Amino acid sequence: MSERVRDVLTGPTTLDYFVGRLNSGWKVVAVEWEREAASVAGEPAGAVGDEVPYGFKISGDCLHLEENAGEVQVLLLILEEIVRDRAFSQIADELNRKGMRTRNGSNWTSAAVFDLLPRLIEAGPRLMKRSDWREQRPRAGRTSPSAG
Repeated sequence: MSERVRDVLTGPTTLDYFVGRLNSGWKVVAVEWEREAASVAGEPAGAVGDEVPYGFKISGDCLHLEENAGEVQVLLLILEEIVRDRAFSQIADELNRKGMRTRNGSNWTSAAVFDLLPRLIEAGPRLMKRSDWREQRPRAGRTSPSAG
């Protein structure tokens, strides 16, 4: 059985610190570094490229991404409505009617739906292979998934 400890360092780390730990029977298993990130073109530091793609969430172990079931349902509904040639405002209304909210908890708007298009294009092929999409996908001439 082994023990683990995580030290939060508040000042400069010295060689004596590491030697003391090693002499106490500890061995180094990980090193974590941190620095202030520079902002890019007026954006706050850390805001560029670090957002989790829509449809995913950070896993419980914080080491990878896993599917976010609620967001996948939003993407599937948007995809379904686009196939039906619905306007973004109609899609937003349908999402709101079904009680679905944006990541920040607000109601959907046509602009918010539009902003998801790049993600939908990226995720579309994977979404269309899902069994729940194949079972409910709109067919020509149908007005609802249960029709026909």
